[in-house]
Amino acid sequence: MEEKIFVQREKIEVGMQLGESIKDSMGRVMIENGVYLDEYQIRYIKEKMYPGIYTYRFVDDKAVPIPEATKKIIRQHRKPDRAKIQLSAQVKQQLEERMNHIFEHTEDEDFTSNSLDIFGELESAIFKNDAVAIDVNMIKISDEYTFKHSVDVAAISMMIGREYGMAKEEIHHLGITGLLHDVGKAKIPNEILNKPGKLTDEEFETIKNHSLYGYEILKEKNNFSALILDGVLHHHEKMNGLGYPDQLLGKDISLFSRILSVADIFDALVTKRPYKGPISGREAMEMVLALGSELDNTVIQSFIESVILYPVDSIVELSNGEMAKVVENNKRYPTRPKVVEIQTGKIYNLSEDHSCNNIVVL
Repeated sequence: MEEKIFVQREKIEVGMQLGESIKDSMGRVMIENGVYLDEYQIRYIKEKMYPGIYTYRFVDDKAVPIPEATKKIIRQHRKPDRAKIQLSAQVKQQLEERMNHIFEHTEDEDFTSNSLDIFGELESAIFKNDAVAIDVNMIKISDEYTFKHSVDVAAISMMIGREYGMAKEEIHHLGITGLLHDVGKAKIPNEILNKPGKLTDEEFETIKNHSLYGYEILKEKNNFSALILDGVLHHHEKMNGLGYPDQLLGKDISLFSRILSVADIFDALVTKRPYKGPISGREAMEMVLALGSELDNTVIQSFIESVILYPVDSIVELSNGEMAKVVENNKRYPTRPKVVEIQTGKIYNLSEDHSCNNIVVL
């Protein structure tokens, strides 16, 4: 059983789970309820002088405090995560606000230069620490869907491209494609985009036009490569030929489009929308894996190996009812980290120990 408690700013620790969303002065969600805080999110909270956060305490004291013997075991087995994208809530908010501007001004002469400037900032933030992975908690920092989604898809796509073995120049163009893949939604009525209920068949057909609209917007600018144009046009194609707009089949779909498709679907699943709530990173990854006939399996594997679901130091609940601290991640099996049970110090290597096959992180 758990209860919500308030923790002062100075006492916030990595791995604490937010009990209430962090909002800015305009009421916008900056870090979503339920996120396990990492060092960058904590830095944002402290820089913005929030008095503290609401988090959860387990009243049976399974998780708080951690016994000294368990802390020693944690230190012995802890292996830091691979370098992750360092994209703070503040930087992300600024990028999203600027994306909002260019979506509203697609006819402006400076559309291209503004788009490339925004991407340059994103690219710099992503690669300043030679990042090779993305923390799913970072994806949940904001709640402004279309612009948040554009930034997220760009970041996820670039990490997939890097894991896939793309050259830096290709990753650069892939990121631009991700940032602008939904620019055609600027021509879709907001009442359809943000409809809280199920779309009618006619409304869905209208939505499907956004990829063609995006292609047309970018083509008119004469500044975007054929790879970028193709990615924007075909990011909703499926390997089984049942996508749109051209029902392309298999490898007739460009690599850019195949990567964008995976990033697009995953981010949509873990993000709150007017018509649905977010699902966990683990559930979203399982759903992506289940779409094997629609998505490129090689791209899926690169995606799996570039995502961190449970950052080292985060506290997780196991399906056996125990609370544990994550001490190591296995890039091939991101849903099954190595954890240390809080009370007893027992080690569960979920990806390698077959005796743990029936235990999952909730």
